[in-house]
Amino acid sequence: MNWKFICILLMFNFSLHSFAQSNGDTTKNKTVGHPQRTLNPNTPFIYKKGFGKYTILTKKILLKDRSTKELNELKFDAVYSCFYTKKMMYENFGKWTKEIRPNIDDSHPILVWEKIKLFKDEDKLYSVYANGEENQDEIYASVLVFNENNQDCLAKTSSEKEKIIMFFSDGIKNLSNSNKFHRLYSRWVNNYKPKKSKS
Repeated sequence: MNWKFICILLMFNFSLHSFAQSNGDTTKNKTVGHPQRTLNPNTPFIYKKGFGKYTILTKKILLKDRSTKELNELKFDAVYSCFYTKKMMYENFGKWTKEIRPNIDDSHPILVWEKIKLFKDEDKLYSVYANGEENQDEIYASVLVFNENNQDCLAKTSSEKEKIIMFFSDGIKNLSNSNKFHRLYSRWVNNYKPKKSKS
C-alpha cells in the first residue's frame, strides 16, 4: 500500500469510532470459543480462542485534499486477548515487517505483514495490518487486509471478503498455547523509546 497514504491514515487511530459504521450485512453474533466470565459489565464474557462476534467496520478517513477514503476493518469483539490477530499472524508468518504507531508514544503499535501469501494454494500476495485494544468499554482484535493491487479485501464489493473472514476466524480458533509471540512482543515493546522531536 502507498506509504504516504498509510501515513495519512494513521494520523487517525484506525479504530476511531466517530468515523466508523458497521457493515450491517457482515456481522456475526454467534459466539465462538471458551467463555470466561469477567467483572466488567460492558464485556461480561470474553472468549478463549474465540470471540463474541465479528463485525466489519467501514472507516471514512479524511485525506489532506479534503476528500475521503473508505477502509474496512474486521473486528473480533470480546476476545480473551487483544493480541489475538497479532499472535495469529506471527504464528503463521513469523515476525512482522514493520510496526506503526498512530501516536509516537503509543506503547502498542499496529503490526504490519507485507507481501505475504495468506493462502497456501494461491500465489496472491497480501498486506495485513493487525491491531487490538483493551479498555473499560471493550476488548477486541482486528485487521485491515489489502491485496497486491492495494484493493481493500474487506470492502462490500470484494470477492475475497468471506474467505478473509473465514481465514481469521479459523486462525483465532486454532491459536496455539505457546507464549513465544508474547515473549518477543513484550521484549520489543519494553525496548521501544519514542524519538524526541527536535526543538
